[in-house]
Parts: sequence; C-alpha cells; structure tokens
Amino acid sequence: MTGAVASISGIRGVFNDSLLSADIAGYAANFASLVQSERILLGRDTRSTGDLISRVVTGTLLSRGVSVVDYGILSTPALFRESRRSSAPALMITASHNEPEWNGMKFVIDGRGIVHPELESILDERTSATRKEGKKRVGSTGSISLGPEPAYNGEVEHMAGAASGEGVKVVLDLNGGAAIPHAAPILRAMGCTLTVIGGTPGVFPRRVDPTADPLEVLSRTVKEKGADVGFAFDCDGDRLVLVDSDGRKRSGDYMLTLALQELLPTVEDRSVVVSVDTTQAIDEVVSGLGGKVHRSKVGEANVISAMTEVGARFGGEGSSGGLIDRDFNSCRDSMLAAVTIVRALRTRGRRVFGKVMSYNQVRLKAEIERRRAAVAIRKLQREHPEAQTLDGLKIPISSRSWVLIRPSGTEDVVRVSAEAISEKEAAKIARTYLNAVKKLA
Repeated sequence: MTGAVASISGIRGVFNDSLLSADIAGYAANFASLVQSERILLGRDTRSTGDLISRVVTGTLLSRGVSVVDYGILSTPALFRESRRSSAPALMITASHNEPEWNGMKFVIDGRGIVHPELESILDERTSATRKEGKKRVGSTGSISLGPEPAYNGEVEHMAGAASGEGVKVVLDLNGGAAIPHAAPILRAMGCTLTVIGGTPGVFPRRVDPTADPLEVLSRTVKEKGADVGFAFDCDGDRLVLVDSDGRKRSGDYMLTLALQELLPTVEDRSVVVSVDTTQAIDEVVSGLGGKVHRSKVGEANVISAMTEVGARFGGEGSSGGLIDRDFNSCRDSMLAAVTIVRALRTRGRRVFGKVMSYNQVRLKAEIERRRAAVAIRKLQREHPEAQTLDGLKIPISSRSWVLIRPSGTEDVVRVSAEAISEKEAAKIARTYLNAVKKLA
C-alpha cells in the first residue's frame, strides 16, 4: 500500500497521491474481516472526496457480504456514539484536522477506537492480497441502508438540560465541517442566541485545525456581536477551541481546564487522565478539588486506554482541544465541552473566564533524522536524570515550567513543547531545548 500516515487515530493521506482507492478498499476489507460483523456503520465529514471514498468503502463491504448503514455527514463523536449505542463497528471517512486535500479513515469497534494489534491487522498487505477476490462470508448478503436520525443531538441536549443556555450569546465557527448538523441545533435547544459563520458544508474559509488558526474572523465577530463566547470546530467535529467574550482566542489547554473545573465538582470520583503534554493547570485544579491526575502518552487513544485502566470518567488532551467523558463517549467530544462552558456562562456569567488557572505553551518542531534524534535525547536524559520518560523526555524547569522533547514515531521530526507562566519564557525554553537537540544530534 502507499505512503499514507497510519496510527490508531486513523489512516490519512492526500487522496489519489499517498492514499489511493485500492488502498482504501484494502483497509475496508481488512477491517470487515477483523470485526466479523454483519453490518458496519459509515459516516463522513464534508471534504469533497468524502463521497467518492464512501462509495469505494461501501462497494468493498457489500462485496464482502457486509451490510452498510450509511449516516452520511455527521461528526466523529456522533458516529462513535451510534457505534456504542448499537454495539456495531463503524468507519468514519475523515482526515480530522488535516487540510482539505487530505482524507482518510477512522475505525471504531463498539464505540471505541482501535488498538495497535487491530491497526496492524487493518494495514496487513498480505491479508489484503488474499482478499482481492472479495469472497463473501458464507450465507451472508450485504445490503445498504440510510442511517436513522442519530440519537446524539437529543442525548447531548438531555444531558445539558432544557433552557440551560438561555440568554447566552454564542458565535459558532463551523468552518464548513461536520459539526454543522450538531452544534447549532443543540445550542438552540439549550436556548442560546446564535450567530453562525462558516455554515456551508465543504467550504473552508480558514485552516481546518482551529488550534493552528488565529481565528481572526471568529474573534472579530464575537466582539462585534457582544457575544459571551465563540466556538471553533475542526472538520470532523471532535476538536474545540474557544474565543472568550473579549475576542481572545484561548488555547485547547485553557478550554480543557475550564471544562474540567466545571465538571469535576459534580462527581464523586475526581480522577482525571490527561496526556503528558497537557498543561499543569489541570493538576492544580484537580488537586484543589481533591482528585488525582494520571498522565498518559500523547494521543487520544492512549488517554482513553489509561482512563479505562484507572477507571477515570473524565480526561483529555490540551493540545487538541479535546474533552473526553467516558460515560458518554470513548473519544474527545467537542459538543460536551461546548455545552459545559455554555452552562457555566448561563449560571455565572463571563467572570468564569477569569477563574481559570492558565499557563502559556509554545510548541516548536524541527526536521531531524530519527536515529540522530534518539541519540540526542539519550544524551539529554543523561544530563537530566530527574526527567520523566513516559513519552519522550519531560524535563521540569521550575515548579511552574517544563519542557517536553518528543521524536515523531512516523516522521523525521522532533517536537519540543514548553510551558511557563509567560509566553516569552515558554518560547525561550522551547528554543533553548530545540537548539540543544539540534546540537547534540
């Protein structure tokens, strides 16, 4: 198969370049063989290639004797929820936060993402080669049907509560993505007053990843409308970034800290799992509420795996603007975060923004051959025996600052993340350690 990027978070590539129709058919056939289910749920985001890839996947599954329940355009969290509710595997056609020319596939088994052995089975070219004839399972006949109306919107509305957002002014930056069928209906049902920008499916006025875009139009609209908050989503609707009432874009770490600060007092078990690169503000909030923070390797699937292991209900990753409520969904869920923040604004007003402990993070990267990067990191580890090695090398700088050096597992890239009270200090730390890695490599 070609040079698509593959991980337990999904397979992604530029369609008809690093990701070909033949590859897609092979991955779909391998997934069908892996799950051995009579039906597979299918959804997609709003990219222009999504319909074509959907047809390739559907044809492949039908040829294998697998029935396809096609939900069309919906968010990744909504499809995860449908998979969980119906105990059926699902396949989401999306490249998540990658730019529009990319597309790919996310694999879901009974409401959870796949793990590494399952990914290896899906990627196995030898397995694909034996399935080119598309043999059906004995006695099976595949069919295609349109998915029913997803229960997701109604369930989130019920969790939020009637009129729980009454009077809250919200600007939604949907950026043409799969949050379109969900965000506005849910928030309107809560009683919010909405202004929507980017509401045309498949038209992307800004970068797909809201964490990487300055969100200038959203910030300006929030100020012009006198709104309480602005929300920006990525293409498949699982990432969320907020803009506060002053039009200031806040980080994913800030959003996650605010959401957890609101949610934890409502539960008895206040254990939380976050990735190793998530802000230490989470530790301060959780410990202040009598809870405990557990750290996982970077990556949504790693966070969820650790949540399952320790029995934590809540978790997330600051870098991706992701909140996870394992009682509802085994994936990050932008709408759960959004309704949590809206409810806080409804009860306490805009002052909630000033009650969140906040640090500054700077993330840099450099192209360094992986073998050389590994050598440099080992040298740094010897210089810093106090460093943590859960995922890369995390070095405490002071009680309120740290730096994390992580080599990519798939590219010749080293990523350096630093956190401190001020952005200037975080930038200085990040540059210092990136230069050190380059020198040692």
